[in-house]
Amino acid sequence: MLKQLLMRAALTLAAATAFLATGTSASAKPEYAKKENQKCNYCHLATGKNPRNFRGIYYKLNNLSFASFDNVAEAKLAGVKPDAVGSAAAPTNTVYPNAKIAPALNFIVKDILGNPVKLSRYEGSVVLVVNVASKCGNTPQYKSLEALYEKYKDKGLVVLGFPANDFNAQEPGTDKEIKEFCELTYKVAFPMFSKITVKGEGMAPFYKFLTDKATDPKFGGPIEWNFAKFIIGRNGEVVGRVKAGTDPLTPAVVAQIEKALAEK
Repeated sequence: MLKQLLMRAALTLAAATAFLATGTSASAKPEYAKKENQKCNYCHLATGKNPRNFRGIYYKLNNLSFASFDNVAEAKLAGVKPDAVGSAAAPTNTVYPNAKIAPALNFIVKDILGNPVKLSRYEGSVVLVVNVASKCGNTPQYKSLEALYEKYKDKGLVVLGFPANDFNAQEPGTDKEIKEFCELTYKVAFPMFSKITVKGEGMAPFYKFLTDKATDPKFGGPIEWNFAKFIIGRNGEVVGRVKAGTDPLTPAVVAQIEKALAEK
């Protein structure tokens, strides 16, 4: 036992000596990557050999944690591909991580699986934000929302569904139940998010922004019912609002979406 301890100490000393001799260090350690359930090359780069990886920058700025990390959003802000690793993941955006984000999309939410999503990943798209429910007279609008999404997604439209139980308790299910209902009943493929509150006490910050006249002077105001809709343009500004009872495929709504998609 003593012999093994001495051998281990000798190996440790040798490694430390070699480390000091080469003068190299790293931006992260393998044990950190393991803790975050990530591959070591996700953020680990040798200083002086490669430019710093955008994931490593995020990791250090957030106290060595990926708890709220959105790879798609961060890669977009950094100006690289989401699957990039090593030197290919070095930011091409010279102001990263201080890239400016449109206020309406500067929020972190959880998707319906519980993963953190930065809404900045949708900047440059036309975003249709809808508070949804499974047991409402407006619930069949899911079909129209999915049809709208399928028709225009390749042109830049994304529909974001936010389940809420704020109106006559018409969304009582768990996230898992909501997900199964949407997929099985309406074949929903657009992004769905974890259940939130869209009015009153406990209102989600994103919805506080959308409904507060101070932050959304033109389209702000309380959510009137399930399936109220906000349109956010490519520039990240709220450009429209559609009443809860209005079907998304109504010609006037489609015209608003097409107009927003036509904007640069």
